[in-house]
Amino acid sequence: MLCLKTSTNSGWIDVAAANMPAIMRDHAHCEKKAALNALNLIMRYPDKTELVREVITILEEETAHFKLMVGELAQRGLNLGLDKGNPYAQQLSSVVSKQEPMRLLDLLLVDCLIEARSCERFTLLAASEAIPPDLRGIYHSLMASEEGHFMTFVEIAKTYFPHDVVDKRLEEISDLEANIVRSLTNQPAMHG
Repeated sequence: MLCLKTSTNSGWIDVAAANMPAIMRDHAHCEKKAALNALNLIMRYPDKTELVREVITILEEETAHFKLMVGELAQRGLNLGLDKGNPYAQQLSSVVSKQEPMRLLDLLLVDCLIEARSCERFTLLAASEAIPPDLRGIYHSLMASEEGHFMTFVEIAKTYFPHDVVDKRLEEISDLEANIVRSLTNQPAMHG
């Protein structure tokens, strides 16, 4: 259902488990950026009523996830730390058209793929015996939310564009996303 054309590199989960403070910090920053992205979509497309209504819910959920992860960091005596950036998301965003209306379509589909990849990574984290049980529980609880966000972005796209156009463009961007993931070097980051 997630439309991912390749799986995460097999060694990523071992790197993640061995570097949970880095993963948690990066995850918190990813949630922050997802909330900011949702707000930016609302600000960029205030005339798209369906988009605004749906993305407000995503904004609220991503903000809650950010707060959750900052709290988990604090419980472990860790601070948020600096945002080291997300080369995966930056590369994926390079495909976004500069021209409307395709820019809207591309933004929605890039967002859906980032959410799908996050869902896959949360699934790996939730299943790993090397991850502390309390964190496995958190990641398990976040999987459904990320999958829901993935589906919401596709549904919004299909509200404003013909279904065949959405499907074709999602196929194209999914190919790019798969190539990016295959090039990742198993860094201790959510999309590393």
